[in-house]
Amino acid sequence: MRNLCLGLAILCASACQGKGASGGEPNARGQQVGVEFTGKSSKGKDFSLEDYRGKVVLVNIWATWCKPCVMELPELVKLHHAHGDDFVVVGINVDKPRLHKKMHGMIAEHGIDYPVVLDPDGMSQGTFGVKGYPTSVLLDRNGVVRWRREGIIRPTDSEADTAIKAALASG
Repeated sequence: MRNLCLGLAILCASACQGKGASGGEPNARGQQVGVEFTGKSSKGKDFSLEDYRGKVVLVNIWATWCKPCVMELPELVKLHHAHGDDFVVVGINVDKPRLHKKMHGMIAEHGIDYPVVLDPDGMSQGTFGVKGYPTSVLLDRNGVVRWRREGIIRPTDSEADTAIKAALASG
């Protein structure tokens, strides 16, 4: 019975990976390259991370029920505006549809004007290697993962700011 349960768990886990998302391949330096993610935005429009190639992108995976996620929303809005047109924050919200009204309320309350993508099936977990919330992943202009944080980005976070500035400077 135990082996049957384990086998079913492995089968279910493998079936939940991949749909419309790819974690990319490591390059010669072991960096993740070619990260892809598609879905619907909170405004109901089609979204593709590929559309942001050429910009530095901070992907932030979050949920309304995650207190640290909610705490960092104002800082993400500031970051989105602080680094010019070559930088964008993209939020990926993992809430189930029953919480989307709450998510829309938080978007309005915090003045979030960066794209928020809906991920109720948790596809971002495999794509970005999410182990907990919030998780932020910085992609350079070519889609190479340059930095990641499992946990909150605080207003005084010099590590995040340095990583963003370095990715922007690397052309």
